[in-house]
Amino acid sequence: MFPQCSHITRKRGVFTYRRRLPRPLLGEVTLSLGTRSFWLAQAMVEALDQAFDCFFQLPPMSTFDIKGALRTYLRDELRQLRDKHLATPPDRPVHATEVHCPYDRHTIREADYNAIKWQIRSLQKHLRERNVGAYDLVADDLARGHTLAPEQRIEFALSLIQADIQVLQQSEQWLRHGLVEPIDLDESSPESALLNQSSSKPIAGEVSPKLSEVLPAFLELMTHEECWRGQTLNQNRATYRMFIECCGDRPVSSYTRRDLARFYDLLRALPALYSKKKEWSGLSLAEIVERAKGTDHPRMTMKTVKRHFSALGRLFTYLKRRGEYVGENPAHDFEFPEKGRARDKRKMWDGEKLRKLFSSPVWTGCKSERRRSEPGTLIIEDEKYWLPILGLFHGNRLEEFAQLLRSDVRCEAGIWFLDINDELTKQLKNEQSKRRVPIHPRVQELGFLEYVRNTAPNPEDRLFPNLRPGGADNKLGYTFTKWWTRYRQQIGVYEKGLDYHSFRGGVTTKLTAAHVPLEIRNELLGHEGTTVDEIHYQKGLPLKTLAEAIARIEWPEFPLGA
Repeated sequence: MFPQCSHITRKRGVFTYRRRLPRPLLGEVTLSLGTRSFWLAQAMVEALDQAFDCFFQLPPMSTFDIKGALRTYLRDELRQLRDKHLATPPDRPVHATEVHCPYDRHTIREADYNAIKWQIRSLQKHLRERNVGAYDLVADDLARGHTLAPEQRIEFALSLIQADIQVLQQSEQWLRHGLVEPIDLDESSPESALLNQSSSKPIAGEVSPKLSEVLPAFLELMTHEECWRGQTLNQNRATYRMFIECCGDRPVSSYTRRDLARFYDLLRALPALYSKKKEWSGLSLAEIVERAKGTDHPRMTMKTVKRHFSALGRLFTYLKRRGEYVGENPAHDFEFPEKGRARDKRKMWDGEKLRKLFSSPVWTGCKSERRRSEPGTLIIEDEKYWLPILGLFHGNRLEEFAQLLRSDVRCEAGIWFLDINDELTKQLKNEQSKRRVPIHPRVQELGFLEYVRNTAPNPEDRLFPNLRPGGADNKLGYTFTKWWTRYRQQIGVYEKGLDYHSFRGGVTTKLTAAHVPLEIRNELLGHEGTTVDEIHYQKGLPLKTLAEAIARIEWPEFPLGA
């Protein structure tokens, strides 16, 4: 036994230094002494005790003024919001993102009121449930240089939520009664101080963080709050890396619309395959553009340019909300014209093309497992057989099918369905991709449920065990996509723009032609709604309703099981 106040303990024969922190601090200091000798450990502890006592006899650290920080935060948020009101034209919404009649000012105002009401309701729910996760980064930023006790941190974050509620309530008052406050000649009043501080100019001498410094926290927030993952996360990281290469890693407040215009011009001049051609390996973006001048290499599509600017727009919106960027979002209001209609870009499997595909050897009989495109007597029910059938009748994204487990095939009230989720290691494109998709009656008639029982008897078994992760995003559908291209070429049905994703467009077309309501189509396909109610309040439609809708998908030219 050791003396009670010796601060020595022993774990697995090695001595350790342990000492409680003085009040009001919580916790203790634990340090392995790295020795089995008691006398050596005792000498080390005496030295550690002297250092410990010396440190905590220093003058106490400065306390963090929570109320002062809250006042500053509220004042800054009100100032930014007031600037936003002033900059928004009368025929444009301040808060709403979707307006059914964009030229009717009354409708615009109602949309703003509804948006504010929903945001306040959401924040009040966070207050009730003490859900402060979304405010962790803001609280840490405002308390920079200070250590808050856990209970202080929670109280501070909850107060920030309350401050945001007050800001929204003030915004509604401005919308209803006008922006200008009653004039008060007392220069010391808070109202006049707010008016005097409403200038959007940054404070002289204030140092803005560099883009590379704000990106880690921003990407972490997007990963947790907006479910950026896999392909989406990698693509957006690439956008920011390219932007830094083009415009430099500078203080975020220094970027202007001219910088974004320069990046826009660079993207439009880049070859579509700039990152895949060996001839451009190791070159900078500017060097690739220079070498590609005068060549017939296809350039980056406007759809891809638009995606890059969408990622930048989201970043600058985040910076504006944190007060790290002032002024209009420099990534907004660029044009991305595309030739032709969007619906003409990707073709649809139908008619003779569809009949020829499913009358080919994979489904009617092939030579062997390695010679799938040659006619024979062997029908192998695996991923090559079932994935195209599932795509034709359900329209899911390929990876949603590829990563299914036996536990994802479920039955409720007699209705069999696929539970599309991101549990374990599964990846989804976005949050709204989580959904239940009833299995089409025709697919059941072809024996899909029997295939599931035979191939994946245990809950953790994969429905398509032959698939292996591959590609930059480590997706299970990677090798299937390679095979799918080769197979279509071998059987003579290959067309550019007619691929696996074309099944998704075909299902959309069939559902629309069958007069299935938009909200049901969105639910089945994992699309986000367009109205406030669809986006925020619609939480899954009845399974029976979904099953009735998907049963209306009919392909008369589909030759199997007819």
